[in-house]
Amino acid sequence: MSSHSITHRQLFFLIIQSQIGVGVLSLPYSLFSKAKIDGWIALLLAGIFIQFSILAIWKLCDRFPRSTIFDILPKIMGKHLGFVFNFIYTLHFAFISILILALYNNVVGKWILFDTPHWVIIFIMAFTGAYFITSTPREIARFFTIVTPLLLILLGLILYAYTDVHLLYIFPVGDVGLSSIIKSSSDAMVSLLGFDVALVFLAYTAGAPNKKLKVISFASLCVTLIYLFIVVTTFMFFNPMEIVIVPEPVLYMLKAFSFTVIERTDLVFLSVWIISVATSFISYLFVASKGVQTLFKLKKHESAAPFIALFCFLIAIIPNEKLEILKWNKYISMTSLLFSGIAPIFLLLIAVIRKKREKGTASS
Repeated sequence: MSSHSITHRQLFFLIIQSQIGVGVLSLPYSLFSKAKIDGWIALLLAGIFIQFSILAIWKLCDRFPRSTIFDILPKIMGKHLGFVFNFIYTLHFAFISILILALYNNVVGKWILFDTPHWVIIFIMAFTGAYFITSTPREIARFFTIVTPLLLILLGLILYAYTDVHLLYIFPVGDVGLSSIIKSSSDAMVSLLGFDVALVFLAYTAGAPNKKLKVISFASLCVTLIYLFIVVTTFMFFNPMEIVIVPEPVLYMLKAFSFTVIERTDLVFLSVWIISVATSFISYLFVASKGVQTLFKLKKHESAAPFIALFCFLIAIIPNEKLEILKWNKYISMTSLLFSGIAPIFLLLIAVIRKKREKGTASS
């Protein structure tokens, strides 16, 4: 596994690229729909909860430093129950990949490729993912590191919105009540997904365990702050009557800008955004392929790549209407909260109670 190992810096960029994806466009709208102007508070709460999940993921993986989640589950839950949970987790990661494809298709089909068949848009991304996950974790992490500076373009374009924002639009604070804010934080949790790929990639990360925790926590904090910047900017650009009628407020905001050399700023944004979507999709597809490798006892995860990509492609072309995609988003958000947010904490408790750890690791 040493030839496939990744550095702390590469892990940092890998987590960032896994977390920043489709949700960046619609998150302000979904947060405002439930929590109104206090949506940014819901985002912060989700970010704080994720830090606890990251701590549990790190501690669990630290007990089995050379194992992925698919190796860990049979060790702490037994062979048969471990197989069942491996199957569930593989499906979970695969369906997140499918959701990414469906949401990506919805945006690209609406904003760029109007007359292109949906299956073609989805196939291109699925094929790209299948190609990339035949690479080693180190090669994937290197690619993510290279493309991360492109995020500065996205942030720079959004920063231009401050030429026409209204600070009073984000007041009053705390007006909708705590219950609405907490409910809305589950939507934010889905947009911040990506930290859970650490359940697999930590097994390939070299270096001190404490440094790994700092890297993942700081990466997730950076993503939370980036999303906070985007949400607050959008809330200050649109008045409360406007934001409820624009499902992708970030794109509508950018469409209002034009420069001497750039007429459609939103299309420039989307061109870079597609790369961020691809990195999120590649991360989850890789993790799902590792699950398939474990379930079918394959020698290499590359053997599973075409099959898991084909599965995601075939399922992703089913929901064509926006309402169907929203339903999928709702169900997968609930399962994500369970398997990515809460389950690692319970798995860690089971490992501690049953005193399960990899041989050669120090006791707590």
